[in-house]
Amino acid sequence: MNTTFPHSYECERLPETPTATLPHYYYPGASTKGGRDGILVEIRPERGHAWRGTFAFGQLTPNGVSGIFAMPDPGRFCVVSRGEGYIVDAATPGDWEAVRAKPIIDVRLVPTQGIIVFANFTELVAYGSAGIKWRTKRLTWDSLKITDVSDAFIKGEFWDIRSEATACFTVDLATGAHLGGIKEI
Repeated sequence: MNTTFPHSYECERLPETPTATLPHYYYPGASTKGGRDGILVEIRPERGHAWRGTFAFGQLTPNGVSGIFAMPDPGRFCVVSRGEGYIVDAATPGDWEAVRAKPIIDVRLVPTQGIIVFANFTELVAYGSAGIKWRTKRLTWDSLKITDVSDAFIKGEFWDIRSEATACFTVDLATGAHLGGIKEI
């Protein structure tokens, strides 16, 4: 688990379901009746009861990332499961939302800005402590690649099919405004 941000819970990825009985939720949906295969996590909030969650694998690409990330809101965490992202309140497992980037191919935490940035093939979306902070316009045709992250900017590159060359973009982490990237017709 990436614990860059302060948090009020503990999370542990489990290789299989232990025999101890805890409430079990399946995402998407926060159903207690079952769901798809995915990453199994045990969550122990500071306030509330321990529970387990199965976070369904994404189905759009085998190249999607996986991981568990503390969020800028200390009561929430994010599980990315083969490109599918779920943000959940650790003390209230029914309070969840899907990350609005699909499939997630990169995740960058920027504590100086108080954000976590998710990348899909063509754009970036940043979440702060109150939810989505900004979303870029389409930056690339496909194959977005983050090359550098500073306290103020994210830089990236992509193959520009119009010029048949590598092109670049820079995104302001405070606003989501960008320079470079594609110019749509």
